[in-house]
Order: sequence, then structure tokens, then C-alpha cells
Amino acid sequence: MQRHRPHPATWPLVLSLLSPVSVAAPDTQQALWEERLLVLAAPAATDALVIEKQARLAVRGDAIEDRRLRIYELYADQGRIDGEPLTAKQLRDLRRHFGLTADSRELILVGLDGGIKRRDRLDTPLRDVFLQIDSMPMRQQEIENRRRAGLPVTPP
Repeated sequence: MQRHRPHPATWPLVLSLLSPVSVAAPDTQQALWEERLLVLAAPAATDALVIEKQARLAVRGDAIEDRRLRIYELYADQGRIDGEPLTAKQLRDLRRHFGLTADSRELILVGLDGGIKRRDRLDTPLRDVFLQIDSMPMRQQEIENRRRAGLPVTPP
């Protein structure tokens, strides 16, 4: 028996109906099936762990692009998505959506399917995150497609 799978374009509607916190849905669901999310949460953008993580992300732009990652930075008083500022409401809604407190110091990886794949300390090495992404079935297919097309695959 063949199961019917809804078209990915319908997932935002389905998830918004099922999600107990749908206020953050527009920001996170825009990426559904298109991009993975890497959420960095800390009390402030000046937090030493944040500054270190930003420096590491800056030199790994190739790996971020190859793995189709969007970077969400959620602090107690401000936030950004890929460097673009969030409104106070968007920030509040996203922090609530991810269950973050004002003093949270976390790294959260959200997969293409919208599920949280990793919730860890902010000082988690990026290499560990990239290795985890590379082990996912959808990423394995992306790697295979890139190789068949003669395109490079960025190492973790």
C-alpha cells in the first residue's frame, strides 16, 4: 500500500495547526524543507561564547552555505537572522518557540523537516554540528547529488 505524503508546500499550514506555539511559525516555517537552522542563544551578543562562535562561523561560510544553514542569534534584548535584525515581537516569539530563558546559553540545530535535531551547550564545536548534519539522510542525498554534478562538498 502506497502512502500519500503531503506536498512540502502544505507543511507550514499543517504544522501551524499542530504547533502549540504558532506565533513563531512564519519565521521558522519559511525555511521548512529548504534550509536548516542554527540557533545561537545567549543573554547578550557581547557574551564571550557568542563572540567566539561568530568568529568560527565567519571563517566557515563555505560549510554554512553548503549545508544550507540559516543562523538565528537570539539574545535577551535583541536578535538577528543571518545578520538582519529582528523586531522585539519576533525575538520574543522565537525565544518562546524554542523555550529559551533570558540566561540561556544554547546551540539548537533544526533540520529541514523543522524538527530539533540537537540542543546543546553554546560552546559545542561547529565541527560536531557539521558532522551531525552530514550524517542525516537528506544531507547524504545532497552530498551524492553534488558529487554526481561534479560540485565540491565542503568538509566538516
